[in-house]
Amino acid sequence: MTRTLVITTALVSTLLAGTVLAQGKGQGVTKTEIVLGSHTDLSGPAAIWGTSVRNGMQMRFDEVNALGGIHGRKIRFIVEDNAYTIPKAVAATDKLIKKDKVLAMVANLGSPMNMATIPTAMKAGVPNLFPFSAAEGMYEPFEKMKFAFAVAYGDQMRGAVNFFTKVRGKKKICSMYQDDDFGQDVVRGADIQLKELGMSQTERTTFKRGDKDFSSQIAKLRQAGCEVVILGTIISESIGAAAEAKKIGWATDMVVSSAGYTPQVAELAPQGVTEGLYGAGQSPIIYPDTAPPEAKIWMDRYKAKFNRDSDLQSQAGYAVADMVVFGLDQAGKDLNTETLVKGLEKISNLRDIFGSAPQTFGANRRLGADPKTAVSLYQIKAKRWVYVDRVSF
Repeated sequence: MTRTLVITTALVSTLLAGTVLAQGKGQGVTKTEIVLGSHTDLSGPAAIWGTSVRNGMQMRFDEVNALGGIHGRKIRFIVEDNAYTIPKAVAATDKLIKKDKVLAMVANLGSPMNMATIPTAMKAGVPNLFPFSAAEGMYEPFEKMKFAFAVAYGDQMRGAVNFFTKVRGKKKICSMYQDDDFGQDVVRGADIQLKELGMSQTERTTFKRGDKDFSSQIAKLRQAGCEVVILGTIISESIGAAAEAKKIGWATDMVVSSAGYTPQVAELAPQGVTEGLYGAGQSPIIYPDTAPPEAKIWMDRYKAKFNRDSDLQSQAGYAVADMVVFGLDQAGKDLNTETLVKGLEKISNLRDIFGSAPQTFGANRRLGADPKTAVSLYQIKAKRWVYVDRVSF
């Protein structure tokens, strides 16, 4: 099943007669409208993610609405700024569920923010769909109303550890990570894989969210003789760590999770300080001169709409929104929480136009990508991410 099929699905139908859903079956649906909500970072340290994801999603929903909606209903997408902070994420969730009465929360950004707000959504009977976090908590333990698309940070790093130890013969594996749920998830995977290999980390060090000076951490890792550094960093921190290593003349392999695997880490780094950095991800970063034809057309349309170039984040937002559209369409005219869940469970081997790993769900499956086959390793060369190898564990 390709994304083109979804895009061309007949979504225009006659308006339903009726009123808002009966109590107990969900909220956020009238005869003319579907209300979806999201909290993401529009002003904080991960705003490069949040803004682009929002744009990509809005682009897909606007396309659907221009065709008349889904079974006659237009999508209204309400996005709140969590500024990558837990208190704002909690407040936004409360507003979206209680005041805006959304049918589902979609693409909430940040592991700590999701971990703090998912229980509220589950208690309210509101699905939490495709969060922009690769923490295991996005789909474990199993909950009927939790759907995730991203292979866990830990599994990404398990594959990376396998690659560097088995393929590259590295023995001293270390880590530097953000001291929160996100960073701990990244490093936990490295620890699990090293234990299976009869190894352990040579050294580890942490930093606080928002830190900009990593001189002490890098010095500590260098002194330990680290051959590979697992980075539990996002964008600015990934650049900062690589820049500090280059500043002191330390050439060692560093690898980021999907949180730091973005075009900006390659393009915005001054004087090529991130050259050679590795990243794990389940989607290739495409560029206008190398994009497949269908993706290139999309990139041109995105730039015309938002007056800015698309990036991995906007592409992921578009792809996630399309999965939501598929689920809503498959739910049928009698849209409610239960039928939406059943509609999403019909997603099978769904591929996007950007070359990402396929997504499959089912009655007992809430992670769409296969952890064993979905992750690849990329490396920055001449300010572009290039494919290195598929990784597994």
